[in-house]
Amino acid sequence: MLTRLQIKGFKNLRDVDVHFGPFTCIAGRNGVGKSNLFDAITFLSDLASMPLLQAALKVRGTGDRISGIENLFARSDDPKQMSLIVEMVVPREVTDDYDRQATATATYLQYTLVLGFDPKRDSDTGKDPIYIDKEELVARPSSEADKLLRFQPGKAWIKRHVFGPGKRRTPFIETDDEQAIKLYGDLAKAGRPSTVPARKSPQTVLSGVNASSHPTALAARRELQSWRLLQLEPSALRAPDEYRGQSRLSVTGGHLPNTLMRIGSQATVAQQLAELIPGIVSVDVDSDDVRQQRTLGVTMKNRERYAASSLSDGTLRFLALAVLASDPLATGLVCLEEPENGIHPQRIPEMLRLVCSLAEDMDPDDSEDGNASTLRQVIINTHSPLVVAELPDSDLLMAETLRERRAEWIHFKPLGNTWRAEHLPQTELISKGELQAYLGGLSRVPPSAQRRVQDHLTLDLFSTPAARST
Repeated sequence: MLTRLQIKGFKNLRDVDVHFGPFTCIAGRNGVGKSNLFDAITFLSDLASMPLLQAALKVRGTGDRISGIENLFARSDDPKQMSLIVEMVVPREVTDDYDRQATATATYLQYTLVLGFDPKRDSDTGKDPIYIDKEELVARPSSEADKLLRFQPGKAWIKRHVFGPGKRRTPFIETDDEQAIKLYGDLAKAGRPSTVPARKSPQTVLSGVNASSHPTALAARRELQSWRLLQLEPSALRAPDEYRGQSRLSVTGGHLPNTLMRIGSQATVAQQLAELIPGIVSVDVDSDDVRQQRTLGVTMKNRERYAASSLSDGTLRFLALAVLASDPLATGLVCLEEPENGIHPQRIPEMLRLVCSLAEDMDPDDSEDGNASTLRQVIINTHSPLVVAELPDSDLLMAETLRERRAEWIHFKPLGNTWRAEHLPQTELISKGELQAYLGGLSRVPPSAQRRVQDHLTLDLFSTPAARST
């Protein structure tokens, strides 16, 4: 679980410090740069799995060109440098690349990564233009978790998820004064640390941890790898699955039939959909032994079955989210951009309940003998005042643009009287009414006009040539 993210020098995130809980909604106008926060999160996730250059080229805004990597660094910074500091609670039990189990020494961690950019470093010199200045992984004290975890999880949750590091004070990863990155083992008698030169390494040290000999660093890597930006695409949601294909939902919504077949929760998914879309009786997966393919379908009250290819985009999004909520393997952090898109305004409350169900239940009476590795977290962004109106104040953050010296930066403000507002001056807070006025929309339309608008809206379950939205 991502609990805090500090960013300096990434795109228009000049100096950002955001605390997170199980569910967070970032609300702001189009073009303010809300997506850049998601880009930073997915960039960190990719850096845990691939070389620096490859991860940088995947970020939006580079155009998949090496020359575009400079766009990831704040324009006013010289030399070009970005700092990414993550605080997170990671699973205690972890599996390495050789299917061996290990137990982390600590689960409340802080990971720091400082990257630089030098256009003079290129293929001619044999060095990538993006390089590591600093990498560090340290344990946060479990005894102070109740103060450091701002979202106030409660003693039962902390006891279940936060462990270590005991008397250990040595970092798991550190960069010394000679810019050598050192990887230490969890045990005091683990021997000398592994060392690599920071500016010459093509990838982070954390991304190379693949064995149970470094369980805490491996748990940090697995946590970062679990972060993903869900971008559901209609073509992927409608696609059939091969019998031997993947059985986990992809970031585009692919492999929906195989995933539903694996989890076997058709009745649960159908019940959730029926609450969202009246008329649905069941959800099923049809298997074609000749073609070796599976297709998804829904059955209505009239006993007619409709394949995924005939369902609307909004219905398919509902279906994908319901499957994701029922999948025990769907853990980690999920980012969703404007989940209200393609959703009928009257279905926004139901959609939000479904999205919120993807986050971990923070019931303070949660038993401590449960599965402590199933941390689930959701971050969404939106520009809709209708979405903001449905959410508790504590789940909301406003994103606004600040201008200084011909440069624009993104700034985040929490709502007053919430845990996010602690330790902040009144000038850094905003009310829900001010946030809705900032976003605009139906909140400014007279009630009579709102009713006339709603009266003319209809719910379309199926795809049509003119529209494919619920």
